[in-house]
Amino acid sequence: MVDITNIAQLKENSQLEVKKAAGGLPMSLWETYSAFANTNGGVILLGISEENNALKVTGVQDASQKIQDIWNTLNNPQKVSANVLTEKRIYEQKVDGKDIIAIEVPRADRHDKPVYINNDLLGGTFRRNAEGDYRCSQQTVKSMLRDQSDLPIDSAVIYELSWSDLDRESIARYRNRFASLKPAHIWNGLDTVEFLKKIGSVRKNEEGTFSPTLAGLVMFGTEDVITQILPDYFLDYREKYGHERWSDRIVSNLGEWSGNIFDFFFRIADKITADIKRPFRMINNLEREDDTAIHKAIREALANAVIHADYYGKRGIVVEKSRHKIRIANPGTCRPAISEILEGDVSDPRNPTIFKMFALIDIGERAGSGIFNLVTLWKQANWNAPVLEESFDTERTTLTVPIELTDEVEHDANKSNENSNEIAPAEKTVEEKTVEETARKISVEKTVEKSAATVEKTVEKPTATVEKTVEKPTATVEKPAVTVEKTVEKPTATVEKPAVTVEKTVEKPTATVEKTVEKPVATVEKPAATVEKTVEKPAATVEKTAVTVEKTVEKILELLQNNPYTTQEELVKSTGLTRRGVEWNISQLKANGLLERIGPDKGGYWKTKHNLT
Repeated sequence: MVDITNIAQLKENSQLEVKKAAGGLPMSLWETYSAFANTNGGVILLGISEENNALKVTGVQDASQKIQDIWNTLNNPQKVSANVLTEKRIYEQKVDGKDIIAIEVPRADRHDKPVYINNDLLGGTFRRNAEGDYRCSQQTVKSMLRDQSDLPIDSAVIYELSWSDLDRESIARYRNRFASLKPAHIWNGLDTVEFLKKIGSVRKNEEGTFSPTLAGLVMFGTEDVITQILPDYFLDYREKYGHERWSDRIVSNLGEWSGNIFDFFFRIADKITADIKRPFRMINNLEREDDTAIHKAIREALANAVIHADYYGKRGIVVEKSRHKIRIANPGTCRPAISEILEGDVSDPRNPTIFKMFALIDIGERAGSGIFNLVTLWKQANWNAPVLEESFDTERTTLTVPIELTDEVEHDANKSNENSNEIAPAEKTVEEKTVEETARKISVEKTVEKSAATVEKTVEKPTATVEKTVEKPTATVEKPAVTVEKTVEKPTATVEKPAVTVEKTVEKPTATVEKTVEKPVATVEKPAATVEKTVEKPAATVEKTAVTVEKTVEKILELLQNNPYTTQEELVKSTGLTRRGVEWNISQLKANGLLERIGPDKGGYWKTKHNLT
């Protein structure tokens, strides 16, 4: 029951309508009934007028008879297509000594929609917005009729196409993922058509051959084929951190990739969660957990959008990521009421076949709990609550998820806002630079051995240098000695008097020679000490390098296993390496048979040949 004791404080809105009803029942009553039933429900008050934007109690005459007239109309299918009211939802009440009638109209179940009046499906179907009741378009009526059926919308066979119109590479990627998750499953031994039939992607057509279902088309088709059947089909992912239009964008209609929802999900699943702060938590092997419940919940929300979208609707699926929020919008309104969705355990997917195909590869398998789980996690993290909204005039559902990005992304965004339209890369630490330099020089498989060999050569090289340093001054000593002798002989042969001078001359070079000898000897000791330190430092560096490179390699393999479409720019962002560092690691992985590139640089994908344990 609605509290209507203080009418003066109430105002008409999207869920409240007042009517004077001074004579009989107004004709507009049934338009409002249809509008509330087809939207989010609302309350109609009879015996109330609106004057100067304020509500005033005017009362109704013979309230009991009017209530009986309301029931008579509701039960007349020529006047109203469906009665969604129960007895307790229509009642009379006294306010300011006058009788008024309250009619509480609930949101109609999808099986009853569209609720229309006067036996006129297209002309008598209404919806409600803040401005009042409006007549629904033919597109909106068709959308409600599609949702009315219990037959899965996405299981409809697309007779115009053959199963061979689907993208073979997308199917292969799906099967590889399925096989890696369920290696002993009997379906792995089936041929392609039989496998697609089992998962609901194809069905037999009237000619006895196989055609794709709607689910198979959007899951494994290519954009050009999909839009032959669904002209408004569109997928769009956008990132915006600074003032520039988009920092990153992936759309389905450029011909650079398949454009189907399977590849779209895996192209953006890591992007959408990449920069979100990870609460510190250790897992069993005492390593930090990077893929937290928060990141999984966001991917679940993305899966919900592609599972619940109305692919006959307009504007497509749009995912926008900015510094403080993620917005995921899909065509089609919610089938259950939002209040029921937020309570959890309500599952009524618009596309159950698509839901099944994603669940088979462990995505979106928690039926009915995705939004509830998301809201619960955000509450535990003390973040602002996610908001789920419907737009009935555009037939659209939007989920807005507040997020907190890492400090690096905030720094990049601020720098971009101040300086340019490009996001400035975060300045790397000394440790990061060391890892990158090491990664370019050391082989993945033989890191320790190569480094150890380098150390031995490093020891030998300085030792040889020391020996040569010692020998060189010794040779220099001998040369001045000869010069002295010649100097003595020459003056002696000429005059006896300069003999004294010669003796002094001899003494001076001799002293010089001694000093010359002593200086290199002292120099010898210094390189020797340096060699010892040089030996110690590489030995310690080798151990750290081996661990660092091994973790870097595992990180790259993990990223490429989770998303075979990961680009080098994304690897740079996720690993902290430079572009050169990433290229070097990839070349080593390919050289060691751990990684293979399938297809061209644009439109191809990575195939890993090593399972991380």
